[in-house]
Amino acid sequence: MRVLLAGCGDLGTRLGLRLVHSGHEVIGARRHPEQLPSSFEKLAVDLGNPGDTTIDDVDAVVITLTPDDYSDASYEQTYRRGVEGLISILGSQPQRVILVSSTRVLGATSPGEITNEDTVPRPESGPARTLWETEELIRATFPSASIVRAAGIYGREDSRLVDGVRSGRAVNYRRWTNRVHYRDLIRALETLLFAADPPQLVHAADSCPVQLGEVVEFLASVLDVAPPPDLRGEPEAGRRIENDRFHDLLGSLEFPTFRDGYTHQLYGPEPTVLH
Repeated sequence: MRVLLAGCGDLGTRLGLRLVHSGHEVIGARRHPEQLPSSFEKLAVDLGNPGDTTIDDVDAVVITLTPDDYSDASYEQTYRRGVEGLISILGSQPQRVILVSSTRVLGATSPGEITNEDTVPRPESGPARTLWETEELIRATFPSASIVRAAGIYGREDSRLVDGVRSGRAVNYRRWTNRVHYRDLIRALETLLFAADPPQLVHAADSCPVQLGEVVEFLASVLDVAPPPDLRGEPEAGRRIENDRFHDLLGSLEFPTFRDGYTHQLYGPEPTVLH
């Protein structure tokens, strides 16, 4: 299979290395592809302003875009315009298209509400509305596409939450949180590429939605530091994401809870590097 990784950052690169290792061709498309692995074909393109760039003969496209910041303008440029640019450079219709979106598209919720793929999104913020518009554009252009709404991706070397616990940054202990380990997310993307009848929408989240206080207290005990202060004036907030479809897709999760994932992140073996 010849796979185009559109917006080939950290997540796309890790997926691409797995695909190359399995014998597939990978094209990494990003503004500055010089640092991508030598096993990738490299395509230098700004998807938000692609000019006359074209690419033909790809069997599949995996879209893993990353905005420069969390502003409305950055999301608009990266997601909406980026996907429009991607559509414009494709010389033929790929057999499979996968978009990595975010569960933040779901928008407002009652505290602790349980949601799944049947939940109707109510995007309120500019970034959430842009994500929703991008999903709709993908559905309209590629009717059989799969959209993966990822919860908070973690497990990589850098971790704002771990750093915050180390530094004692205060958090709202009553905020419900959902996360997915990057290795389970990558496995899901790879599975979707080759599935005979892939689902068109999957919420990628682990099996343990949990209030943030429980997470930071666990991390503090593992790191042997004092738990960070609780922002006691802030109320319960956030949703709980049901992951039945994600679990069924993978069969089982490598990191079903935050305890598994953070323990591996902090003390697990070094990951195998593929070239």
